[in-house]
Amino acid sequence: MKRDNRHWRVLAGNIELFLGCYFVSFGFLAALFFLRRDKLNFALLSAVGSLAGVLLVMRARRMLGWHRWFFWLVMLLMILAPIAWYITALIRLR
Repeated sequence: MKRDNRHWRVLAGNIELFLGCYFVSFGFLAALFFLRRDKLNFALLSAVGSLAGVLLVMRARRMLGWHRWFFWLVMLLMILAPIAWYITALIRLR
């Protein structure tokens, strides 16, 4: 029974890590987009979404129980990959 509990805990941790990184990266990109468009309320809402993503990432860190360096490496790659992918389009959009 303990092994089955660990399985669901790892599954929930991976889902929270994915969603948290998604909220952080795209919240950051949306905040940049709305700041360039002078829509400060939407930029603030996007920043709040990024902070909610950080909370999910921190909870996932505790749930997964991975080594610290491995978790931070995976998390940084999951956050920086979409930002690097879409930042060029955001910069070109004027």
